[in-house]
Amino acid sequence: MEDAQSSHVQGGQVAIRCLLWAGPLAAILAAVANTVVYFVAYGLGAMPQDVAVQGSGPITLEPVVFASVIGAVGAAIVFAIVALLARRRPIRTFSVVAAVVLVLSFYTPFTIPGAPVVMVATLLLMHVVAAVVIVGVLARLAHAR
Repeated sequence: MEDAQSSHVQGGQVAIRCLLWAGPLAAILAAVANTVVYFVAYGLGAMPQDVAVQGSGPITLEPVVFASVIGAVGAAIVFAIVALLARRRPIRTFSVVAAVVLVLSFYTPFTIPGAPVVMVATLLLMHVVAAVVIVGVLARLAHAR
């Protein structure tokens, strides 16, 4: 009989229960990784403090960390849904969904009025860093053994 805490599928099994701790771990690691990117970029002048975002002021570390954590929480929820619904290859399906969301997320940095190219590039890099860390952690740690 199939365990209620995992989604058994051909080609793999996802331990949904593991997402309860893999999600927060992914959030912490993504926030730490993007904190490093932020400070390096800030030190190199790629995160100018005179560019206001949505009228709320410059991009500081707080929204970078917040966005990384929210992204990880959202990804863990989506992964759990995909694991429950996907009949075949839930990890691969989740990876494809995550890649599509990543590409769609590239739009937002381009909407910042007056943002220099280096700032936009830094924000795009942060999106990629968060996605790689979050998807990597979730896929690796939620894969049932």
